[in-house]
Amino acid sequence: MALLEKLTKRAQKIYPRILLPESTDQRVIQAALSLSTQKIAKIVLLGNEDEICSQLNQSSENKKHNLEFIDPKDEKLRNDYAKTLFERRKHKGLELNESLDLVSDPTVFAMLALQRDEVDGVVTGAITPSQQVLGNALRIIGVSNNSKLVSSFFLMMFDQNHHNYDQNMIFSDCAMNIDPTAEELAEIAQSAFKSAKDLDIKPKIAMLSFSTNRSTQYSQVEKVRLATNICKTKLPDVDIVGNIQLDAALEEKVLKIKDPNETFEPPANVLIFPNLDAANIGYKLVQRFSGAQAIGPILQGIAKPVNDLSRGCSVDEIFNTVVITANQCK
Repeated sequence: MALLEKLTKRAQKIYPRILLPESTDQRVIQAALSLSTQKIAKIVLLGNEDEICSQLNQSSENKKHNLEFIDPKDEKLRNDYAKTLFERRKHKGLELNESLDLVSDPTVFAMLALQRDEVDGVVTGAITPSQQVLGNALRIIGVSNNSKLVSSFFLMMFDQNHHNYDQNMIFSDCAMNIDPTAEELAEIAQSAFKSAKDLDIKPKIAMLSFSTNRSTQYSQVEKVRLATNICKTKLPDVDIVGNIQLDAALEEKVLKIKDPNETFEPPANVLIFPNLDAANIGYKLVQRFSGAQAIGPILQGIAKPVNDLSRGCSVDEIFNTVVITANQCK
């Protein structure tokens, strides 16, 4: 069974409440209807029910769509959410009247709904900049107890005609941390390890660099080497290699030439990039040139399931991101 099919079936069993706050976007509406029809999750849209139903050409009384709605203009709800925000941020100097203004932002409202356990997960970003999504998620939801850092990954899925290695791979961190330290890079790798296991991928981790086995002496290389050592200490039973170049991480014959004493057996399926430049460019190159599906960025290390869409996302990408988010709700 293909991974996405397996995850879809698991999502249907979990059947969490997933909030899609960008209900003015037609891609979001189409994905919501498809998700609801297939019972992937109980889909909740942010907005006035009658206004949204008019886009569906259905009356709110004729609920063929099986969607739920949270109206952010409801005065009682706005006041309740503003109080929640005030309590969470008053230590930062936030005033109650400022909270009332902030809850007018659909992203803030969505994160508060998640924080209040009125939904199980949030997927947004189709029309909202990532900085706004991620910033509000960090301020309102925060980092999980088991993590020190919020990072992200893309699930790269290759069809039968375009994969020479594992059909499913994780690329991290492609969206959050610009230039992580060795300690932060190790934390990203540990989170990616957990994410892979959660998605039924047996992780083989490569800490990528432009050098293999310290073939060059630069601070960037040393950072990856230190991060690798930290990971090997924290995850002693996991296959981890680094610092290593991409070709050596994927091809055994290349690795044997570049580092003949290395015991790691390629190919790796969890690729940890040294910085955001490499990771973001890397996943887009693979996506465009191979036709791979890139699902994400999926957040890891955050206290509750929140995921950010690309503003260029398709209906299918929204659908798949909700499937992954539903699996994070287990």
